[in-house]
Amino acid sequence: MKNNYLIPIVIVIGLGTLFFFPEPETNFLAYAGTALFFIALTIILLILKERKQ
Repeated sequence: MKNNYLIPIVIVIGLGTLFFFPEPETNFLAYAGTALFFIALTIILLILKERKQ
């Protein structure tokens, strides 16, 4: 049941982090890495949610 609340929280934190990221043009690898981290975390939480049902 905790995953139901974690998924929207992770998405909001990820979007907020990327929105306030300083100069993504100069730090593209860090920006892309952060985006991929939050995408992977969301996918993992969705997979765990499906396995528990």
